[in-house]
Amino acid sequence: MAPQPLTSHLLSLNGDQFARATQSPFLARAASGSLSKPLISHWLANDRLYMQGYIRLTGELLRITKMPSKPTPSTSPGPLELRLVDWLVSALVNIRREERFFMDVAERYGLDVDLTGGDGASISEEKKIEGLKRYEKLFDSLTTGQSAEALLPWLEGVVLFWATEKVYFEAWSWAKRQAEGLAEKEYGSDADGGAIRKEFIPNWTNNEFIEFVGTLEGILNEGVQEAVGGDEGLRKEIEQRAERVWQQLLDAEEAFWPTVD
Repeated sequence: MAPQPLTSHLLSLNGDQFARATQSPFLARAASGSLSKPLISHWLANDRLYMQGYIRLTGELLRITKMPSKPTPSTSPGPLELRLVDWLVSALVNIRREERFFMDVAERYGLDVDLTGGDGASISEEKKIEGLKRYEKLFDSLTTGQSAEALLPWLEGVVLFWATEKVYFEAWSWAKRQAEGLAEKEYGSDADGGAIRKEFIPNWTNNEFIEFVGTLEGILNEGVQEAVGGDEGLRKEIEQRAERVWQQLLDAEEAFWPTVD
């Protein structure tokens, strides 16, 4: 019997917490268009700050990923490490485009995503939601610049990237299904003017997003299989490293959704 892919193994764990992280009351309210502008503004401002850690981790993974010495034919996707570099470069482009999208929507719908108070000063910890603080701690733990594991040095970072993208996609896909099940109503009647239902939900559930996540999932599973082969002891070691990141990710994601009535 073929071994279970690493991502399937992770998804088989913590089922109740995964459900809480992807089916929160905040998401249900977002789907109904009943979240207030101040609440959405504060959450989006924190989500934008999450992007900064994402960018730092991308840089760290680019630093530790070994590029192949042998030239790669122009028509070939290349070895796994080169495909990972391609994904990371795309991730940087995507996250910067996402931040510009955030700002465009915020400006058009009158959402304030500036937590500095407009003076450009540093942001106080009191303005950060618990989920962001947990994400920052997780990103910081993987961007110390210290020597990485000899075997699959990029493992923890790639697991984090795959997991955060997977959970985010599943969460907003669930919200999209809730929105489709509600009675039709004009976006303009939403408390936020339609920012979430009209702009953000379609952006976070499109086919390009899930294809992007699927590409990294394939790289992760293939890399693990190549590294461990039939060595079950080594596979268990890899799984344990990945499980630690998966648990921390679920803790951060569950805490990232604000409490609502």
